[in-house]
Amino acid sequence: MKQPPFRWIETFRVIAGAGSMTDAAKILGVDQSAMSRHIASLESQLGISLFDRSKRRLRLTAEGKLLLAEADSAAEALNRFVRKANQIRRVSDGHLRVLTSATLARGLMPKALRIFKEKAACVSVNIEVVSRGELERRIEGQQFDLCAVALPFTYPSEHMVHIGRFPGVCVLHKSHKLAKQQKISLSDLAGEAFVGLPQGTIGRMRIDQLFATAGIDYKPQFETTAVAVNEFVEDGIGIAIADPFTAKSNSGGNVVVRQLEPTIHYEFAFIFPADRPRTTLASMFIEAAEEGLRQQNQDYHQ
Repeated sequence: MKQPPFRWIETFRVIAGAGSMTDAAKILGVDQSAMSRHIASLESQLGISLFDRSKRRLRLTAEGKLLLAEADSAAEALNRFVRKANQIRRVSDGHLRVLTSATLARGLMPKALRIFKEKAACVSVNIEVVSRGELERRIEGQQFDLCAVALPFTYPSEHMVHIGRFPGVCVLHKSHKLAKQQKISLSDLAGEAFVGLPQGTIGRMRIDQLFATAGIDYKPQFETTAVAVNEFVEDGIGIAIADPFTAKSNSGGNVVVRQLEPTIHYEFAFIFPADRPRTTLASMFIEAAEEGLRQQNQDYHQ
């Protein structure tokens, strides 16, 4: 049997729902004569009477009722086809604006971007690196497509995707006596010179508490932001405790990273705008970031 045009099937669905040619014609925006021809041609091709015309309003025959469910399924399949095409078009010619901190921009984004590029080569991505305060302001104004944040961060959980929990590590110069150890305990660090985060920051307070709980003195002689920690350590200024993204970023080869026991853990998440649906591109970027994290985790254990 020859395949009937979809417009005949759509005419059948609309008439079945409206109950009359007049109402269906208004819905579809076509004249009744054209609709009558469509139904007549469909019935002729199928060899089935779809409507009972013996009464004033059109009523489905038993055969028509059976075929209506299949017609609805066909319409939904076509809708899925169109939606998928729209997604592909947006992916092929789109733009993504991502907010993040300097730490994540250097430690997480490169691998995520490389993997994302393989799946959406023509999409332009703007990675905006901002301070924590500016990030909070931009999030409040919903001025982003996707945002990578360090937790804790107050935001509706339904618009947040947790991307991992990572142990803090010890960052030290390769010539340091402790560099030969694969694992470093807090007690090994007693009396060492430290490069620390500024006092009053969440990261610094957590590290202070870690050492205080262990009964070990922790008073960094040098303080800087997370962005500059590696550079300080690389020049032999001191040892640092950091998240794995900071530890692995922008090293010229003189820095080594070692496991720390006991340690603190760092958690990160992606958040979506709460005032609009999440985009396909944003979801794809998160998938790329998660794949990058899996690869990075493998590197840590090699």
